[in-house]
Parts: sequence; C-alpha cells; structure tokens
Amino acid sequence: MKEYLLHKPLLKTNFCSHAHDHTHEHNHSHFDARTTDKKILIVSLLMTSSMMIVQFVYSLLSNSLALLSDTLHMFSDVFALFLSYVAIIAVQNFKNKQKTFGYFRLEILVAFINALSIIVSAVFIIYEAINKLLNPVEIDAKTMMIVAFAGLLVNAINGFMMFKYANLNNINMKSAFLHMLSDLFGSLCVVIGGVIVYFTGIVYIDTILAIILSLLLLKWSIFLLKQSINILLESSPVDIKDVESTLLEHNEILEVVDLHIIEITNEMFVAFMHLKLSITNLDEFEDLYKKVSQILLEKFKIGHITIQPLRSQNEI
Repeated sequence: MKEYLLHKPLLKTNFCSHAHDHTHEHNHSHFDARTTDKKILIVSLLMTSSMMIVQFVYSLLSNSLALLSDTLHMFSDVFALFLSYVAIIAVQNFKNKQKTFGYFRLEILVAFINALSIIVSAVFIIYEAINKLLNPVEIDAKTMMIVAFAGLLVNAINGFMMFKYANLNNINMKSAFLHMLSDLFGSLCVVIGGVIVYFTGIVYIDTILAIILSLLLLKWSIFLLKQSINILLESSPVDIKDVESTLLEHNEILEVVDLHIIEITNEMFVAFMHLKLSITNLDEFEDLYKKVSQILLEKFKIGHITIQPLRSQNEI
C-alpha cells in the first residue's frame, strides 16, 4: 500500500517526525487497540447488565427516584456498550467492496446514538424529578444506599478499566466511557443522597441530586453529539487554511484550487485536492506526491490523500 493511501486509522506507531529516508513504503500493520477495547466491553457489559437488574428491583422496593434514574443510566450503559461492541466486530470482521472505507463510520453512528440515548434518559429523569418534587414520597434510604454503593463499585471498576486500557481517542469508546462515567457519578450521587435522607429525613435531596446529575449528563452528551455530527457532516478535522499554507510552502505548488478533508473515524483523515503545479513530467509529480503525503501525515495525521494535478493547459 502506498504511504499516502492508508485505508485504516493511524496508530501512534504509524508515523513519526524524526528524520529518515521516507522514499520507502511504510509498514502500517501494527497492534489494533480495538482488540483490547472489545475485551473491556465484554467484561463491562456482563458486570453492568447484572448490576442493572439488581438496581431496578431495589429501586422499586425502596421507592427511590435517584436509584431508579441510576438504573436507567445503567440500561443506557448496557445499550451503549452493546452497540460499541457490535461496531468493533463490524470494523474488524465485515468486508464489502462497495464500502470502500470499510465499516469505520459505524463507530461514529454508534457514538451519535449513544449521545442521543443519554439526552433522552436525562430529559426523562428531569421530568420524573419535577413530578416527585410536586408529589413527594417516602424513601427507604438504607436499601437505597446499599444497592447504590454496589453499583458504584461496579461502575468504578468498569470506568477504571476503560480509562486505563481503552483507546479513548476513539469516539466510539469515548461514548461508551461517557456512559460509564455518568453512571459512576450517578451512583455516587445516590449514595450521598441516601446518607442525607437517612440522617435528616429530607427526601427532596434525592430528587435534587437526580436533576443535577441529569443536567451534567446533558452537557456531556450534547458535546459528544456535536462531535459525532461534525464527522457525519464531513466537517474538516483540521484547519483548512493551515493545510493550504503548508501545501503552498512547496515551490512546485502554485495554487490550491480545491481542497476537501474529511474524518472517516478517529485518526483516519482523508484529503482530496486539485493543485495547480509547476512541473514538467510525471516523475516530478511522483516526488512531489511523496513529499506532500509525508508532511500531511506527520503534521496533520492525514493518511490518505488524492491529488489532481493541474497545469496551465489543465493537464499533466
């Protein structure tokens, strides 16, 4: 594979900035972080599913809205983890000639769906919280604390695994981690709320904490939603003007006529450009192609470029 025609996301070992001869073709077959991510997702999925069932039963028994909201977060976690796992399976195993960049965009779709699911659950919790503020009910604080603490431990273990070993630069894993992190904070809020309710009898604190958590979730999920939408709308992941300036540093490039840069998935940038050139033959063009591809790779992490050369006669 030519060094300017990568069809897989870059890893940190895929490129470097130290000086050596770049005229050879690079070997890009490095360790795929998705293998580790997949194992983490399986473990997290099993642990979260089990805890979700336990929390749901006891949220009904304790009549705790905060615990029920935390259960809903866990359900959204299970859904998110499952989708993230399916996305990795598709990326690694599915092949289709019609999908020329593979199934990498599926990771972005999953992140988009995960962000939406967090927003929906957060809005629902706020609605229920307002309803309970108007119609307060008694809460079994002791049961609420015990179950929430167990959920806190599960979320803490899963969150630590993802933070320590998962590739959080990948938006798919980032969305799964966000779900896990939100549930971790949720469990923490429920535990704190249970302690306050147990010692003071102020049942409103349970509802107030649920609202605070939901607003925090909305903020994070909207940011993730914007990020995934930008990729789906093929917004440039790097500054276009900066790329144009870098290209024009080469004397052979007279004008950047047209330039498009898109992000297929994390660390997989693709550029298409029409350049007006001052060259006389294809050998010069090939040399320029190699120089441009190398600097775009090292400076902007663009691993796949296509150049349409233009001369004054509009030909090469």
